[in-house]
Amino acid sequence: MAPEKSADFPVREHLKALGVSTLSEWDVLTFLHRHGTSLTSAAEIALLLGGNKAGVSAALDRLVSLGLIQRSRGSQGVRLYRISVPTDPLCYSCFMELMSLAENRDGRLLLLKHLPRESSRSARRTHGLRIA
Repeated sequence: MAPEKSADFPVREHLKALGVSTLSEWDVLTFLHRHGTSLTSAAEIALLLGGNKAGVSAALDRLVSLGLIQRSRGSQGVRLYRISVPTDPLCYSCFMELMSLAENRDGRLLLLKHLPRESSRSARRTHGLRIA
């Protein structure tokens, strides 16, 4: 989606259709989308994203419950995580449009406006990776 069209993009509705409600969930979802299937731990994902393990673990649990990612059983502290692209046409369209929107800075800023964060002090510590 072109940056000039970002202001008209229905971000809130698309996020709601997917069930994504926090910045941590979005960060984890985009990380797995961009990196494909990953054999890793929540702690390693948190380290790569600049967040905390508890926040990433909660985001992973939520995304699994929403059916947006799949994970294997844990073995020696790691799991296999992979994106599970929605099969519902509406959710698939929302997913793909949001991922496309996130490819440019204006789109990432628009997403950031619609995703709640923690207080500014703790957000700096727990969300090192910025989508903007």
